[in-house]
Amino acid sequence: MSDEIKKTVDEALEDLFSNAHTTNEQRVKLPSRGIGYAGKKKEVTIRAMTFEDEKAIASLKVGDDIIESILSRCVSDIDVENLYGPDKLFLLLKLREISFGDAFKLTAKCLKCKTDNDLEIELSKLPVTEAPEDFSDPREIDLPVINTTAMVRLPRAGDSDYLTNHDKILDNLWRFVKKIGEYEDPKVIVKAIKKLKSADIRTIINGLLINDFGIKTEALFLCSKCGEENKVNVPISDTFFTVS
Repeated sequence: MSDEIKKTVDEALEDLFSNAHTTNEQRVKLPSRGIGYAGKKKEVTIRAMTFEDEKAIASLKVGDDIIESILSRCVSDIDVENLYGPDKLFLLLKLREISFGDAFKLTAKCLKCKTDNDLEIELSKLPVTEAPEDFSDPREIDLPVINTTAMVRLPRAGDSDYLTNHDKILDNLWRFVKKIGEYEDPKVIVKAIKKLKSADIRTIINGLLINDFGIKTEALFLCSKCGEENKVNVPISDTFFTVS
């Protein structure tokens, strides 16, 4: 292809996309403010999904994590596996917003009269809470029964397999406890956890929860038929990454 023809094609493409309504890339500030990440990275770059991303998704095998794949391809500057859950959810919503638009349509049933309501939620208006000044990872918690403290690291996206159910959480609790009292030896921690009373176990599990920051995915709506106030959560699934 000659330079003249190539230039003409490039100019045609530039003209075709000159009125595009989407932004290819966007810098976003993480709700965690980067606390706990290497270099305390407060912002990351996300880019809109493309033709190549659609091809990559279509080629995934059964059982592959579509959401994980999308994030890994479209978020730069940080290891997706290392994200806190609230930061990951925030980035999913921002990625959906810049790729398919701010409006997210869904149908929600009224709990009172059972009427289906067609709703449109503006993703950019969902409230975001930043991590407070005293947020830290790992965090120190008090164990009331044995009357000492424990240092607990907070779960990241890569830890999800350890937290799928209560049995898994109990079996892997030692992975998140960095120190009990003055002891940091994992062998001591494993055996100590098995000797703890339920009250201290529940205290550690509650310490793994991250509710200090994040994006609120719950919205209120009034039923179109009876006027009853209802709540609906933005559903995060494979179909979340579609236009409608």
